[in-house]
Amino acid sequence: MVSFACSPTRRAAARPVQEASVPVAEQVYRRLRDDIAAGRLAPRARLSERALSAALGVSTSPIKAALKRLEQEGMVVTQPRRGTWVAFAPEKAHEMGLIRAALEGIAARLAAQRIGAADLAALEAILAELRRATESLDREALVEANDRYHALVLKAADNVFLANAVRGLRGYFLITQARMRTMRLRPELAMAEHEAIFAALAAHDAEAAERAMRAHIARTVETLWGPGAAPAARLRRVRRRRNAPAARG
Repeated sequence: MVSFACSPTRRAAARPVQEASVPVAEQVYRRLRDDIAAGRLAPRARLSERALSAALGVSTSPIKAALKRLEQEGMVVTQPRRGTWVAFAPEKAHEMGLIRAALEGIAARLAAQRIGAADLAALEAILAELRRATESLDREALVEANDRYHALVLKAADNVFLANAVRGLRGYFLITQARMRTMRLRPELAMAEHEAIFAALAAHDAEAAERAMRAHIARTVETLWGPGAAPAARLRRVRRRRNAPAARG
């Protein structure tokens, strides 16, 4: 395994944390999470507490706390006498997305059978937020409202085993959110899919709710992680190269 202390990945987290308004442990967690998500800390990279402490300019206590959270989210793995290393690999995100589609499809089925008036009203309010964010192309608002929409469907399913299984994909959710902020998306498609899911839930149609949720997440997975997927910035760079005048020789 590659050690954080001697790998080029060390540079990924080499900027000291310095946001006075945010707890140090939270800053360390966010820095490591984002570096893993972006691939700056590569899969199987060894994470040395001492090296991280020196690079970030903090004690080892917030480092330990951050690594524990990341382990719970499936981003890193720790084994006695072997240390801690990066477990998440971006190339596995497609498979994890398919797992999410299956789990949240079941959640939508159960929610359709159990959802009450209060949760339906709350879901409808989130739909209105999603609609406004879609019309204004507000990525941050879209990501935040989308997260609450899916969380509410899971809550309405009222199944602790299913909830725990979905929480096990927390690392995937974080990576997906980061990806959504950089991709060229078509939010109007997601809006229509969210409305179809809501309609099925409101009609207490379990089969239609599961089908709509699975289709929504499966399409999102292909958009974000399919063979042709690429962040918007990368697409712009490719187009610039293609449109650049050919070199004369």
